[in-house]
Amino acid sequence: MRKVLGLVGATLLFAGPALAADLGTRPPPAYKAPALMPVSSWAGFYLGIHGGYGWGHESVQDDIFPFPNSNSPKGGVFGVQAGYNWQFGTYVAGLEVDSSWADLKDSKSNTFLFEDESVLTATLSSKVDYFGSFRARAGFLLTPDWLLYGTAGLGWAHDKLTLSLSDNAGDSASASASKDHVGWAAGGGAEYKLTPNLLLRAEYLHYGFGSTTYDFGGAPLNSKLSIDVVRGGLSYKF
Repeated sequence: MRKVLGLVGATLLFAGPALAADLGTRPPPAYKAPALMPVSSWAGFYLGIHGGYGWGHESVQDDIFPFPNSNSPKGGVFGVQAGYNWQFGTYVAGLEVDSSWADLKDSKSNTFLFEDESVLTATLSSKVDYFGSFRARAGFLLTPDWLLYGTAGLGWAHDKLTLSLSDNAGDSASASASKDHVGWAAGGGAEYKLTPNLLLRAEYLHYGFGSTTYDFGGAPLNSKLSIDVVRGGLSYKF
């Protein structure tokens, strides 16, 4: 038994240094870098549709007594947009043009009661039936599929004003005038890539217009208009 133990001990004594030397020359494990987050492509031309809700404020700059001098048109909007994006890593910039058919309208009235019990009603009505914009967009990717952006550019809108008078005897008279407003548009939104080609968005835009002159049969009337819009949209990227 002592001979067996002595033989095992001698074997370990001579094998130990050789085993240690072998372990010391073994190369370290290779370093594996973490995978980078993939960046999906947002570059290219796109075409889509949008819909939402708009509200505005119209104020007449002249004294039009007995008519009210302001109202607040509001209603639904539906339209189309087209644009092109350029991508620089996680940053995206582009140009977009859009046009919206609208049904933003409002009427406000002043009513006057006279001593002979006759009643006169004077009404100011406005209706915005379309508006649009040509804007630059710029934003950054929160993730490969989420884009946050701001936007600003040129805006325009078509508005119709109507002045009407009526009394309790059934008599009435009215006059209307239409005008295109031109100004600026700005806002922001978020866009999500549903698929490599389908882009879903939520967006807010404000349109600001200076004073515009309406012609009521030779009688000029100056009015100022602003519009706010919230809308969702779906685009196809080619």
